[in-house]
Order: sequence, then structure tokens, then C-alpha cells
Amino acid sequence: MSSGKADDKSSSSESRIPGVPFDLSAMQDILDDPSIKDLAEQISKDPVFNQMAEQLQKSVQNVGPDGVPPMDTQQYISTMQKVMQNPQFMTMAERLGNALMQDPSMSGMLESFTNPNTEQIEERMARMKEDPSLKPILDEIETGGPAAMMKYWNDSEVLKKIGQAMGVPTSKEAASSTEVSGPQEAEEETGDEDESVIHHTASVGDVEGLKSALAAGADKDEEDSEGRRALHFACGFGEIKCAQVLLEAGAAVDALDKNKNTALHYAAGYGQKECVALLLENGAAVTLQNLDGKTPIDVAKLNNHDEVLKLLEKDAFL
Repeated sequence: MSSGKADDKSSSSESRIPGVPFDLSAMQDILDDPSIKDLAEQISKDPVFNQMAEQLQKSVQNVGPDGVPPMDTQQYISTMQKVMQNPQFMTMAERLGNALMQDPSMSGMLESFTNPNTEQIEERMARMKEDPSLKPILDEIETGGPAAMMKYWNDSEVLKKIGQAMGVPTSKEAASSTEVSGPQEAEEETGDEDESVIHHTASVGDVEGLKSALAAGADKDEEDSEGRRALHFACGFGEIKCAQVLLEAGAAVDALDKNKNTALHYAAGYGQKECVALLLENGAAVTLQNLDGKTPIDVAKLNNHDEVLKLLEKDAFL
């Protein structure tokens, strides 16, 4: 859920469809939105927000003897309630939430943070503080407060490093895997599990490899554990030639994943204009809703993909 092509790949890895493990750099696209940056700047000047951030900062710096940061829970809740009365904060939270709920990386992130093995998370946090490339950043955040947090919140490279340090795979790594492991299985993964050739080749744009796999009898509509097919991946990653090969081979254009997303949802959410046009030419339905009740048009609107939106709306009114 990447040169001209490389730029497409990079934006597509910031996708917004449920089902691909979390890559913190995936948030960069929405964070680069000028309106979001403006909201973030306004929020960073809010004294109540700064009070909450300082409370968190102090709690991290003053870890108790049992390793648990002390925090005045009632005071924190009271401050948080005041922050939530800030209209800019709620607007940004809603927009980020909407974008992230269409992000293929969300399932992996939620899996990571709901993992009952808290010792593993604590161990990774400790390793982060020992990492020479991350320690100065974490130190600056601890001492610099809200300003430092806002600085690194908009740094995709730092976000990616933190994601990798927490042991969460990138979207590209996830796309080449045929299975999404459960929380316990994820701890035991060694990276040598079988890959689906057809999903991998469609994801990375290996047209010849994809053709060879199909010629050898690979199922053009093979599903992974999330119900995603090669066409979902090709369109999400903007691999127009692979999408063309799959459609010519008879791949189902409106196949649904487990979240009821079609390939058109993926292409619309990723802003892949060429793939959107190709799918529409092949009869993709614009009105199908996913589990969140969102059509491809809704997904494009959520992510401000105006050019994609024009294509979809034009098709809807034909």
C-alpha cells in the first residue's frame, strides 16, 4: 500500500490502504502538505500544547527506580483535554487520522504497538539510545522540547531510521512478502520466508519477471494473507507496465482485498494517475466502497490527489 519512476515509488510507499507494515517515512507526504505544516506551526505556538509536551519531556528525563517515568496522570489528562479544544489541533489530527487509516502501513504499526511483549519494545528503545546516529537526535528531543519534536516530525530520514530501529519493515519490504505474520510470529521471523514471485515482480516493476512467472503458470489473481493481489501492488506502487501485463492476462480489475479495497482504491490513495487511468479504461468501478465506506473518489479527496480526483469524477459522470 521512487528518477520519475523512483519518485513515484517513494510516494507510493507512503500509501494509504490498510494492510502493509508500517514505515514511519510514509507520513512524509501528508506532512509536506502546506496546510498541515501551517496547522503544525500554529499548534507549536499554543501554550497548552507546549505545557503537555513539557510534561512528557520531563517524564522521559526523570525515569523512576522501577524504570517507569513518573507522570501526574490527572494533570496530563486535564492538559490533553485543553489541547483537544484547539481547533487547529483537532483539524490536523482528523486529517492525519484520515490519511493514515488509508495507509497500507497502519496494520503493521498497530501490530507493533499492540504487541504484548513489552520487554521487546523496551529493548529496542534502549538500543535506539545506543545508536550513534539516533542518540544525538533523541538527546536533542529530550532537551529541546516541542521545537525539537516539530523539527524531526518533518524529517523523513529520521522517521525512517526510528522505524527501522523499532524493527518495523518498510513498505517495499512488506510488499514483497506473501504473508503478514501475527505478533508472536513477527518476533521469530528471520527474513527467509517464501516470497510470492508474482507479487514481488509486480511490486518492483520487473515486467519480464512477471511475464515469465505468468508464462510458467503463476496465478495472476493469487492472494496474500490480506487478500491483496498482484494488481493491487502494481497499481499502488505505480508500476503501470506490470499493471498492463496483469490486465492483459485477465486479472480481475475489481478484486477486493480483506478491507474491500480494489486496485483503484490503491492507485487513487497513492496518487498513481497513470494507473488510475489504466484501470478506468479497463472498466474499474469508481463507486465501490471499502470497509470504511470510502470509494476511490473519497480516498483521492482525503489525500489531496487533485489530478487523480479529476479523472475519477470525470469517469463517474460519464
